[in-house]
Amino acid sequence: MFWLEVYKFLGILFFELFKFYLLISGKSSEFNSLRLGNFSKFPKSRIWVHSVSVGELKAVEPFIKELKKRKYKIVLSVGTRAGFKLAKNIYAKDSSVFVTVIPFDCVKIVKSFLENLKPIAVFFVETELWPLFVHECKQKNIPLFWLNGRVSDRAFKSTGLYHTALSWMIPQFDLCLMRSLEDLRKASLISNSGNYGNIKGVCLGDVKYDKPFKKSTLKRSNFGKKDEKIIVLGSSHDGEEKIVFSLFDKLVKKFKNLKLIIAPRKIERIENIKKIIPDKKVLNWSDFNKRNKQVFDILMIDEMGVLSQIYSIADIALVGGSWVKRGGHNPIEPCFFGIPAIFGPSMENFREVAGDLINSGGAISASEHELLDIVENLLSDDSKRRRLGLLGLEAVNSRKGVSKRMINEIEFLL
Repeated sequence: MFWLEVYKFLGILFFELFKFYLLISGKSSEFNSLRLGNFSKFPKSRIWVHSVSVGELKAVEPFIKELKKRKYKIVLSVGTRAGFKLAKNIYAKDSSVFVTVIPFDCVKIVKSFLENLKPIAVFFVETELWPLFVHECKQKNIPLFWLNGRVSDRAFKSTGLYHTALSWMIPQFDLCLMRSLEDLRKASLISNSGNYGNIKGVCLGDVKYDKPFKKSTLKRSNFGKKDEKIIVLGSSHDGEEKIVFSLFDKLVKKFKNLKLIIAPRKIERIENIKKIIPDKKVLNWSDFNKRNKQVFDILMIDEMGVLSQIYSIADIALVGGSWVKRGGHNPIEPCFFGIPAIFGPSMENFREVAGDLINSGGAISASEHELLDIVENLLSDDSKRRRLGLLGLEAVNSRKGVSKRMINEIEFLL
């Protein structure tokens, strides 16, 4: 296949450029070393699960848990530094899960990686598909699965080399476990647009519903007085804080004891965010236990991995990445704690989940201009707010069990 030869050449080129960059920049690290294929020997005969970053890693937790129940051992790879750090933290004391980094999709390294690993099966999670890994798995007759498969609008509309690669990769999977019927439809159309075969796919639901959220250890009383209301903006992107600061400024005139908690998607943005904060008392989460806990108007979350716990003490959760064109973030997290979830119009990455929650009455979609009226109404009506939260929780609980159904579907192929 001509396109695959072009891809192989590009893979070698980017690999050598990355090596050169590391040489001149001196940015050596365990993560970069593993990306270059400098890995030690892996434990053999394990299931390999590849999950690119933090969001996908959290999504696949219940699936890994279900595999472990059935006595399988796992090699879990990631593709980002944040994902690598979180994975090592989650599975630090778990001998049944070996954490590593996926190396460059480069011919020599791919062959060496699989030869060392000798997996009994391979699962690629959501959008993380790599042509040479797919090709080599098929050459070695390794069972190959697309787990919680997702086709973004951008991927669906793609052309050129990327579209050709997708149309070839999708039929190579022994089974595509798509997260929604819409994703299954898109994958089928892409598959049919090539001459490489048809998709073998099913839709059993989204594994994100199975995520094992921990019971919150936070106490609402630690965040202020009993009559105070708390709004949490989770996973916010550049431009969204300005929208919410304007909202907060208007609401605080009516609700005197209102507090705002912000968890930016990238915590390194916090200092820049502070520059646009109106004249309010601002506190960082890392300093929270060192000061009077009631003395803040706005709390900035400057630590990874605590957002779901923060959602648990909210009166209203605003799900970020949805008022700018980022495709949204996971609205299941606040709903798990019975907290009303509100998100903007850009929820392409969670379209079906968002639709399920809206239809159940447990979440609200609101434009920037509708936010003030909706949030004000919910803050003014405790019973309505609680009812919305309970409906969201009920919707989440009724959709659990996806991981178990998926393994039941594919176990005979392992």
